[in-house]
Formats: sequence, C-alpha cells, structure tokens
Amino acid sequence: MRPATVLAGLAVAVAATGLTAAPAHAAAPGLVDGTLSALGFTCTFANATTSDTPPNTLTIDHTTLSPQCGGGVSMSLASSPTFTFDDIPGTASTPQLDINAGGLGITCSYRVTNVTVTRSGTTRSYTGGPFTATRVSGGFLCPSTTNVETAAFSFH
Repeated sequence: MRPATVLAGLAVAVAATGLTAAPAHAAAPGLVDGTLSALGFTCTFANATTSDTPPNTLTIDHTTLSPQCGGGVSMSLASSPTFTFDDIPGTASTPQLDINAGGLGITCSYRVTNVTVTRSGTTRSYTGGPFTATRVSGGFLCPSTTNVETAAFSFH
C-alpha cells in the first residue's frame, strides 16, 4: 500500500471515530486578597488579579495589587509571584516574593525565598510566617535582613 493511501485511510478512521485533540486548559482569571506584616506594620490588599484559580498554578499580577498600610508606610510587590498548590498537605508555595517597602522617603527592597503558606481548613486561604527577608536594594538605613511576621493570601 502506498504511504499516501495509508495516511488518507488513517485520516478517515480518525474522523469516523470522532477522535480529536483535547482542548488545552483555558486559564480562568481569579482574584486574591492578602496581608503582609513586617516591622510592626501590616499592609492589606484586596482583589489583585491572578492568572488562574487554585489548585492550578497561578501568577499574581503585581501591577493590580494596591496595598493599604498604616503609619505612613508603603508596600508593593516588585514582581509577580507564581504560586503552586499541593492539596494533600494543604500548602501553596512560591520560589520568591520581592517586596518594596518604604516610609519617610526611604525605600527598601527585600526578597523572601521559598515561601510556603498553609491552607486554613478547606478554604483557599493560606497563612504562613515568619519568613526572613533579605535586602536586595536600598541604602544603609535599610536593615540587611528583616522578618515578615505574617504572609496571608485568600484566593477567590
């Protein structure tokens, strides 16, 4: 049998059986609320956009995060962290959180690595800490390390 005949016959057989490629998972954007506490200050944010919803791996769009802090302090994420979820132990993890913090005209940038937060019950709310944050930029007034006492994320 010639190769062209074999390919044509295969194409007809596939069409007749209804075999088609399964569609790829389409990301459904979600939202996240959160809290970061460090140096005695707490900053909260609501409705930041995520690229998908748990338990799928997702990325928080740091440009949609508008934290509210007290005491003249500001905080933002310097990059968009990607979270993976493991429902067996009930955890969410990201390789790093890059945080900008400022006050009184001083801005310090920190990186927290290997962040794992634990789910609360069967919800999609996760809390963890303390985590050590290492300075990646900022002047001598910025401590070389500091603690992030609490990191909490509630995905919806």
